[in-house]
Amino acid sequence: MNEEKHLLFKICLLVASYILMFDFLWSNGQVGKLLFLLYGVITVMALFFGTLLSLIISLLFLFAIGSVLLYLGLQNIEYGGFYNEFLTMEHFVFFGVGLLVTDLIGGSIQEQHRKVALERNRLRQEVKHFVAVDPDTSFDNAERMEIEIKREMNRINRYGGKFTILLLELDYYKEFLKTYGQKELDHLLKGIGEKVSNSLRFSDKKYRYRNNKFAFLLIETTKDNVEIVADKLAEQLKTHQLLNGRMVTLTFHISFEEYNEQMKDINYLEFVQEVDKETVFYDL
Repeated sequence: MNEEKHLLFKICLLVASYILMFDFLWSNGQVGKLLFLLYGVITVMALFFGTLLSLIISLLFLFAIGSVLLYLGLQNIEYGGFYNEFLTMEHFVFFGVGLLVTDLIGGSIQEQHRKVALERNRLRQEVKHFVAVDPDTSFDNAERMEIEIKREMNRINRYGGKFTILLLELDYYKEFLKTYGQKELDHLLKGIGEKVSNSLRFSDKKYRYRNNKFAFLLIETTKDNVEIVADKLAEQLKTHQLLNGRMVTLTFHISFEEYNEQMKDINYLEFVQEVDKETVFYDL
């Protein structure tokens, strides 16, 4: 809340300086109008690109115009009517100070806005990490899957061991939704979550990988033993009772792959994509 109050206070200061500069410059002939437009451009630059760039441009501009005014003053050049279209040295100093102060305020607003945006993004990422449970199945979501499988890969690369990833794809997902509706689909997904949890070990990790795909991280399980797990899942999942009591038969495809210390050159994405490509070779 304090950050927001400070930001609002700085915006009010910037608006006040903008109004003051408009009142000071706009009635000062064509050159005054041109300077005000330039003032507006530099203010926008400070808001978008920060203090440093806007200060550099402002100082270069002030140096150029100040040098012209100083030269005219030292040479005692009479520029008659043109004088009314230009600024006196006193006015120019006032304009320059106002421009530099505006650069600092605008840059400060930009920096504070950037910090607020970064903080919000950090909090959003933390929420994603903490709220990592799929509400339909009670499995972890895809983001948590990536974090935990990467962690397990790193552990095996360092200390040895193995695990197997098993992907389970529910066939005719869209057709089921179209035929029976969202309420029945929610009931189906809840049932899958409960049956899978009863079939796998407590130490095994369960994920909702995509809408109709589920991934299971089988700790210290070799590829040779996965068919035992697949048979258990087949027995549990092959039939489903609708809310109206009617029984329907479900079909799935699965694929699985073992990860061990000899595979340390493979990254997470390559490993999961390789398993994902094979989801057509084994039917439940």
